[in-house]
Amino acid sequence: MDHYPACPVVAPIPTPFRTNDSIDFDALESNVNLWLRTPLTGFVLNSENGEEAFLSEEEQLRIVHSVRQVCRSDKMVVAGIDCPSVREALRLAELFVSAGADRIRLRIPRLTDKVDDYLHRVIEACPVPVLIINQPVPGMFLQSPATGNASAELIGSVTSMENVDGYIASADIRFETRVRGFVPPEKQFWTANGSLLLSGAVIGANGACLMLGNVAPRQCMDVLQQTLQGQLAKAKAIQDRLYDTDWQILSRRAAGLKAALNLQGFNAGVPRSPSSPCSPADVAVIRRSMVSAGLL
Repeated sequence: MDHYPACPVVAPIPTPFRTNDSIDFDALESNVNLWLRTPLTGFVLNSENGEEAFLSEEEQLRIVHSVRQVCRSDKMVVAGIDCPSVREALRLAELFVSAGADRIRLRIPRLTDKVDDYLHRVIEACPVPVLIINQPVPGMFLQSPATGNASAELIGSVTSMENVDGYIASADIRFETRVRGFVPPEKQFWTANGSLLLSGAVIGANGACLMLGNVAPRQCMDVLQQTLQGQLAKAKAIQDRLYDTDWQILSRRAAGLKAALNLQGFNAGVPRSPSSPCSPADVAVIRRSMVSAGLL
C-alpha cells in the first residue's frame, strides 16, 4: 500500500478462539473477508485487542500469514511489537515481514530509560515502515494514563525519521495536543480511542487506529472527515451516537469486542482462557447500545 487514503481507519482486530482455546484460523480469514467489504484501511495484528499477551510467537506469525493470504494489496497489514530489546524487536520485525506484514506498529518501550536509543536503532534497521504507538500502560483505554517516558520533542524527532509513517496517540489529549505540534504535517497522526475521535480530529488527527473501527469503520471515518472539513456539528452528531457503544464494548475488553462482532455476523469466538466471555446480560446491554447507535 503506497498511499494512505483520506482519513484512514485501521482496526486492531481480535483473535478468534474456539472453546478448546485453539485459534480458529478459518474464522479469522472469514472475518477479514467481511471487513474487506467495509471502508477499513487495514488491520493491526497481535495487539491488545487481539489478546497479544495470550499468544505464542508461532501463533502471532501464523495470524499475520493468514490475514495476508486473504487481504487485498490495497489494505495495510500491520504487525504489533511490544518488546524493549532492540535485538528481539528487530528479530520479530523480520519474522513478521516474512509472514506478510507491510508495516510494524512499534510500542514506545515501557521497561527501559533508553527510549531514544531504542527507537532510533529499531526504526533505522526495520525492514518496513514503522508506526509508533504511545500506550504507556496496558489496558488503560478507558481513562488517560500518566504519560510514558517519551517527551513530545522526542516523539516529534523520531516521527521525522524517513522510515516512520506516523504516530498513534495515547488517550492523554492534553499531552497529545502538544505532541501534534512536533509531528511533521506530512506524517500520519492517528487517534486511538473511539470516544476521542472528535477531540483527536480537532487537535489535528488525520486518521485512527482503534477498537471501534472493528464495528463502526464508516462512522469513524465520517467523524474524522467531517471535522477536518470544518463540519463540527455533523461530526459531533455522529460522535454522540458512538459514545455509549464505545464504552459498553471497551469496558468489557476483548470479550465485549467479540460479543459486538458476533452480533454483527462475524465469528469472533470467545476470549482465551482464563478470560471469560460476556454474560447474556452483558450481550443484551451491548446489543441495545449498538441498535441505538445504528450499528445493528
